[in-house]
Amino acid sequence: MAALVGGCSRSHGVLHEEEGASKTLLSSMLNDTSQVADRVLSAQVFQCTLHDCCYGPLVDSVKHSIGHEYEVILQDRLKERNLAFLDEEELRKKGYDKTPDVLLEIPIAVDDQVIHWIESKASFGDETSHKTYLQDQFWSYWNRFGPGLVIYWFGFVEELDCNRARGILLRSSFPEEIVTMQFDVPPE
Repeated sequence: MAALVGGCSRSHGVLHEEEGASKTLLSSMLNDTSQVADRVLSAQVFQCTLHDCCYGPLVDSVKHSIGHEYEVILQDRLKERNLAFLDEEELRKKGYDKTPDVLLEIPIAVDDQVIHWIESKASFGDETSHKTYLQDQFWSYWNRFGPGLVIYWFGFVEELDCNRARGILLRSSFPEEIVTMQFDVPPE
């Protein structure tokens, strides 16, 4: 049982060996250790999840909270500029299953590129996570809504900003230079 000190990932392996459980059941047991039949093992797994600095439920809650905070910052910046947008919740109500954090109702231009959507990432954009995000999220948004902008609030590896010509821009902050459409309303 000393191997449990390694955190949730080790707990997952030990639970699998001890309980013979499926991945779904293992995740459920990590979130609610009272489901583990062996009381000693249950207590040890609980301790591991509390002290796991990378993968535990507490860490997930903190990451989710920080992510939400930066989505609010993005929305506040858009409102300050009087830019109309739909958020994820509004897009889901319209039936979209894959949704960026915001879909601009009227596109803008950033760095001479048209932008239809913006995704907020409260993380550092490293090669591994960015590749996953491209595959699981960004290209889906691009297919549905057109070109977009990803803001990695904690920076990113510069070489990853290689899809601009294809319509996905990366930034580490909200852009200061934005070009908006100007509509001339004819006098009555």
